[in-house]
Amino acid sequence: MRRIITRSSPLLLALLCLLTTDGYAQGQGKTTVTRIVIRAVARDAKIIGDDVGGARITVVNARTGEMLAEGKQEGGTGDTRLIMEAAHGRSQRIYDTDGAAAFVAELAIDKPTVVNITATGPLGYPQATMTASRQMLVVPGENIVGDGVILVLNGFIVEIIEPEPLDPLGKVIEVRARVQLMCGCPIQPGGLWDADRMSIQARLWVDGELLTGQTMYATKLPSMFSAVVRVPSEYGDRQLELEVLAVEGATGNFGRHAIPIGGR
Repeated sequence: MRRIITRSSPLLLALLCLLTTDGYAQGQGKTTVTRIVIRAVARDAKIIGDDVGGARITVVNARTGEMLAEGKQEGGTGDTRLIMEAAHGRSQRIYDTDGAAAFVAELAIDKPTVVNITATGPLGYPQATMTASRQMLVVPGENIVGDGVILVLNGFIVEIIEPEPLDPLGKVIEVRARVQLMCGCPIQPGGLWDADRMSIQARLWVDGELLTGQTMYATKLPSMFSAVVRVPSEYGDRQLELEVLAVEGATGNFGRHAIPIGGR
């Protein structure tokens, strides 16, 4: 038995050498540029693209804190039918279409490295900006392309259009607000993103306490909602906070925008 092992050793060594002639093992110890496609997408919606300011992407070495890549996700929101309506099979590409927003990180690494990948957006709406992150191991030379690494941002973009900050108070406040998905996708009754599944309220706060609230209803314009909120007479000379809150519990999407109004 010992003789067989001894005679076989050169053959085993040769076989091991053959197994290291491609992939990561071939370039082990050498710095390699490794490409990773990264996409920030809205929960239950599409990609966060240029229309809402895109998203900031960072890739950080989880052990050392070194910034390996950073930049802005740019492009379009993707194919609505493919993302939202088509049946999806395993490994099917649904975000990787012409013009779809993405950020391509190019990492100069020489060994398998655990990284923290973070997306923050939408950058065009600071009141709605959220952050999502994930940790994963990347291997030199093993590019991640196609749909790439997906980071999901929950929430709504909420904008109070009327009144403007510090507008004087009357007996009633006419409130108009625009509510969109984080990708800027439109919300309307009976639509693909159905306003009837959501609760949108205009609320008045004073000194951190809720004063009153009113349900907002969809207008004829996509994503636009309105309500009339009555101001109790005893608060007519106070500065209040007007908040519009959007809620869709089934998807975990929530959004708010608040401004000061009134005061003398």
